[in-house]
Amino acid sequence: MKSREEWGRFLQDRLEGRVLEPLGEVVALSPMTKGKKGLVFLVAGSRGKGVLRLYKDPLVMARTRKVYGLCQGAGVSVAQIHFFEMGKGWIVRGIWGLSLEEWVEPWRGGGSLLMEELARLHAIRRLRWGDPLLGRVGSWLEMEMERTHSRLDRWAEWRGVEVEAYREWLEEKRSRLVPLKSYSLIHGDLAPSNLGSRGGRPVLLDLDRARFAHPLVDVVALVHHFPQIQKGEVEDYLSLLGFTGEDWTFFLCLFHLKRLIRALKHYEKGEREWKEVVEAHEACLRTVMDDH
Repeated sequence: MKSREEWGRFLQDRLEGRVLEPLGEVVALSPMTKGKKGLVFLVAGSRGKGVLRLYKDPLVMARTRKVYGLCQGAGVSVAQIHFFEMGKGWIVRGIWGLSLEEWVEPWRGGGSLLMEELARLHAIRRLRWGDPLLGRVGSWLEMEMERTHSRLDRWAEWRGVEVEAYREWLEEKRSRLVPLKSYSLIHGDLAPSNLGSRGGRPVLLDLDRARFAHPLVDVVALVHHFPQIQKGEVEDYLSLLGFTGEDWTFFLCLFHLKRLIRALKHYEKGEREWKEVVEAHEACLRTVMDDH
């Protein structure tokens, strides 16, 4: 295994001269990588400094063949770290924009202020401009829309699924959205298994998967996993954050579109029945009809 200094020089060369500083070791807590030791580096990107965490796990690489982590937050693109996916069996993970103390301390088994603050369910909140925990909602949304549309076109043609009705609605809805002036940190995976409690207070677990995006996406995920939460209650909460019903229906439809895509992919592999594709399709249409 390379030393921290050797990895620092190696990464700096691969990341086109960006400054990388070896900071120390961490121990992974993810179920698939628990106990694996990793190295932490400070990375300077076009939008500030971030933290990069590396550890070797061939099993995860064999299962996913993906680079883990969102690197755009510090201005380091996925393309610039793509080499990790190809030959070395090294995985990239990180939450960008956090200081060394904020990021490393939780992985030493301690309960840092970061964990106490962000691990609350209401961590899905709007942040002030200048807050170090910022992400670009607009670029993320554009990327999601582009990916969703291209996949919809492909599978709609393949299976003859009628998607044009709510695709046109989605585009029209997006054109009327007022650009957001604040950004939010969301967890990204609000499954029941990632909810816990600390000191009698609800907390989010598995924070290393947190990512920067629109808070509505997590709210939709919360409703998806916990149907007993009523839509009206969610809209009341969103209104406190400054979002409208238009925002809600727009992202709910986007959520169902992605659900439809997943159903089609599983059906194509023989892992799902066609009725599940139909159900996802109808959920999209209901979302559109409810809004009119």
